Amino acid sequence: MARNVQTPTDDPGFEPMDPWKVPELRIWRRNLPHLECAGATYFVTLTCVQGVELNKAARTSVLDALLHWSGTRIYLDAAVVMPDHAHAVFRVAQGIRLGDVLKSVKSFSSRTIGKTSGTGSMWLDENFDHIIRHEDEWIEKIEYIRQNPVKKGLAAAPEGYRWIYLSEEHRPGGRCH
Repeated sequence: MARNVQTPTDDPGFEPMDPWKVPELRIWRRNLPHLECAGATYFVTLTCVQGVELNKAARTSVLDALLHWSGTRIYLDAAVVMPDHAHAVFRVAQGIRLGDVLKSVKSFSSRTIGKTSGTGSMWLDENFDHIIRHEDEWIEKIEYIRQNPVKKGLAAAPEGYRWIYLSEEHRPGGRCH
């Protein structure tokens, strides 16, 4: 389903990046290592706790939370919300921390979903986040997001899946297709 989100004029767009060569690289670790640096484009996966499946209202809430921040805290290229996880490709706005954005998305969607479904914590504490290093990888991650519902048998074509967002340039006929 194509959703219209304004692309802010201050979005720098995708830029190739080797995070190991960025002097301001911030590294922290829980179970997984996490890298953060200004201007990076991330491929992020949020995973539900075992046994939690997102119903239609819950998937809508998660996508709405991502779209809510698009153009203010993040610059969203693509996102998909599956029954037990979500993927997104985006850049974080200047002065905003990746962890703060992800915490906000998880918190908003958990509260919204909790009000309708009675579930408790639905997300694993830790996320998978990866800095995309080159344009081929960027295109590959967006295509992975596009095809995820098709590969899982949830839609015949990406455009037929309700819980997917692709920025204008990533829709069929856009720059990357």
